[in-house]
Parts: sequence; C-alpha cells; structure tokens
Amino acid sequence: MSNASTKQPALKKRQVAIIILVLLTVILLIGLFRFINHRLNYAITNAVFVASDSLTEIGFDRVGGVIIDLPVNEGDRIEKGQLLVRIDPGYYQLRVENLAAKTHAVIEKQAALKLKRQRLQYELKLQTKLTREEISRINKQQQAATAKVSGLKAQIDQLQRDQQRLSNLFAQQAIPRQKLEQIEAQLKSLQAEKLALTRNQQSFDPVKKSAQLKQQLSLSHQQQIFEIDRELASADATIEQLQAALNNARRDLDNTTLKSPINGRVAKKFINQGGNIAAGRPVLALVNPEDIYLLALLEENKLSGVEPGSKTIIHIDAYPDREWLGEVEQVLPASAATFALAPRDISAGEFTKVAQRIPVRIRITKGSFDKLRIGLGGEAEIRRQRD
Repeated sequence: MSNASTKQPALKKRQVAIIILVLLTVILLIGLFRFINHRLNYAITNAVFVASDSLTEIGFDRVGGVIIDLPVNEGDRIEKGQLLVRIDPGYYQLRVENLAAKTHAVIEKQAALKLKRQRLQYELKLQTKLTREEISRINKQQQAATAKVSGLKAQIDQLQRDQQRLSNLFAQQAIPRQKLEQIEAQLKSLQAEKLALTRNQQSFDPVKKSAQLKQQLSLSHQQQIFEIDRELASADATIEQLQAALNNARRDLDNTTLKSPINGRVAKKFINQGGNIAAGRPVLALVNPEDIYLLALLEENKLSGVEPGSKTIIHIDAYPDREWLGEVEQVLPASAATFALAPRDISAGEFTKVAQRIPVRIRITKGSFDKLRIGLGGEAEIRRQRD
C-alpha cells in the first residue's frame, strides 16, 4: 500500500512535467514559426534616420551687422512671414537718408534748370520776334525813303530844266520875274526835302546795327539754352545713378529684418543676440515638420519585395513606447557607399565582400511629427509585397 501511494505522486509529477514540456515546445514552435514568418514577410533594419529635404539655412545675403533682436530659440514653432532676426539698421538708414537728400537736391537743381530754360526760351522767342519786326520795319522805312528820294530827284531834275528854260525866257523878257522865282523857290524846297531824306536814311544804319546786335544777343541766349540742355542731361544721368543707389540702399535697409520663408520649427541657432553677423553667413536653420521623412539603409539581401507602397512600421529609439506607420516612397537607385567621401577601391580585385545598404525613402502616414527631430535613429519593419 505504501509503495503504491508513493509511486502515484511521482507519476503525476512526470505527467505534469511532460505536459509543461510539450506546451513549452508548442509555444516555442509557434514563436519560431511566427518569427520566421515575420522575417519572411518583413524586411527589418535598424539603420533608420529621420531626415528632411526642407532643412533651410537662412541668413542676411546683402547686409551684416550686430543682431539686436532674435526672438526665437531652437525648437520653437514659426510661421511663414514671422520676424526671426533683426540687425542694427542705423548705418543703412543713414545711407538711405543721405542718398535721398542728394537725389532731392539734384532733382531741385534740375527743376530750377528747367524753369531757367523755359524763361530763356520764352525770352529768346520774344526777342527774336521783336528784332525781326524791328529790322523789317527799318528795311521798309529805308525802302520808302529811297523811293521818295528817287521821286524828289526826278522832280528836282525836271524843275532844274524848267528853271533853265524860264531863265532863258526871262532873259528875253518873255515871262515875268515872279514866275521864275516860283520855280526857284519850289526847286530849293525839293532840294531841302531831298537833303533831309538823305540824312534820315543815314540815321537808319545805327538803328539797324542795334537791331542786328540784339539778334546776335538772341543767339547768345540760344547758346545758353544749349548749355542748360547739357546740364539737364548730366542731371538726368546723376539722378538715375542716385536713384539706383537709393533703391539698393532701401533694399539693404529692408534686408536688415529676416522673416521666416516657411511654416516649421527652428532647428539650429548659429549665433545669439548681440553677435556680429557677416553677409552670407547663416543665422538659423529651419525645418518644415510636414516635409520630414525616414531614410532606411536596407541591406541588399533584404530588398526582395520592398517596393514603393510597401507598408512600414517605425520605432524611434528616443521614444520606445511610440509607433509610427508609413509606406515606402522610393527605393533609391544607388547604394549608400557609392557617394561616400572615400569609396572602396576594388580595381585590384582584393576586397572583403560586405553587404551593401540601399537607401529607402519612407513617408510617414500616421503618427505625430512634433516628436521627430532631424537625425534621430530607429528601426523599421517593411512589409514585403508578393506577386
């Protein structure tokens, strides 16, 4: 009785152990099957990095100076058009004011020259007209006087002939003396009138010369107008140069403030407020979270079935309790080693075969972008596609 009762518990223990062993074996086989099946259906890599094509370094392209305002910090959210950086605008503001004052002075000088030209042109036109009219009047008076002198000369010649004839008749006592005296008086009157007209003709010459001098003075006014035209042309060129310089100075003044070109985050500050920045040097690096993607470096022997559209599960090392979903956008056409700074030289035929990694671009379809930072690493499981 005692031996039988002792064997029964031992038998039960063996049966329990066998059952547990069988269960563990089944569980192990199931786990092994699932592991193998998962490995067959998923391409897994731990060479996964957060990347972005929109990582943008911004700075002052045209100007430099002391930063007086830098209201953002690394990691801050920013909106397109938001003020990010301002440098001291004093020098550029002074330059704009100086150029504006010079431009205004030249414009005023140009306006004064235009008024002077307009006045001279009006005076020239009026003086030329008056001089021409005066010369024309003098010419007409001279012509009239010459014609009258010619008429008087003809009359005098006739009276002289009449006087000679009457003198002969008077000598013969054929006519009274009174008639001869009338002819002589008339002759003297015409001769006096002719003398007066001749002298009057001579007085026209100084007047005509004076008018001609006025005409020459009008030519001098014309020369002054030509000189003013040259000054106006020079002023136009100066204004054009000053205006171009002023426009550049205003652009420089506008460029003393730097605004965000995107909606995103500040990834990096290269300088702090109070620092002196040179033109062309970056101040901030910005990133648009919506442009973030994952770059997985997948071994060449795991590429089978990995194609655009393949679903992907992503884990980032910095957030082990979070999961992101995505899909393959593109399997890049060259290995990562192709563009290495020191590519392998296999021309001698001596090399150790190493599995090459092919970059695979993965687009995130589900999960928060706020936690992702450029350069973070993780792991990706890419679902293989079967024909």
